[in-house]
Amino acid sequence: MEQRNIIEWSEHSEYRELTIPSGEIWMSESELVDLFGVFIPKLRNTIQTLYKEELVKPYETERTIKQSRNLYLTVYDMEVVLLLAFRLNSYQARAVRKELMVRIERDHKPFEVIFTNVGRKQFQ
Repeated sequence: MEQRNIIEWSEHSEYRELTIPSGEIWMSESELVDLFGVFIPKLRNTIQTLYKEELVKPYETERTIKQSRNLYLTVYDMEVVLLLAFRLNSYQARAVRKELMVRIERDHKPFEVIFTNVGRKQFQ
């Protein structure tokens, strides 16, 4: 993992805008604290709760990257970021949820599900 993409607030003179880049999202604790406007203990407890409730597995959603000789950084993927957005209760977390919902609704394309029967029994 060489290049990391992060979700962040971009500051403008009158307002703040949420910037969600394309590509894989991997964010550190300090970046998540800035994004959601919570303190590190709250963030860590919420992440541990996600693991304890088995909503995500650490080995699937967490990576450790080497920053320098003796400095390592733990980063979390987009799945953890999404779950945190709906678990944390802060002004910034609500704004992230709202923006994510707007983007999902805007990019939503209708789809059809087709069932086929390959076995002997027919659908009842």
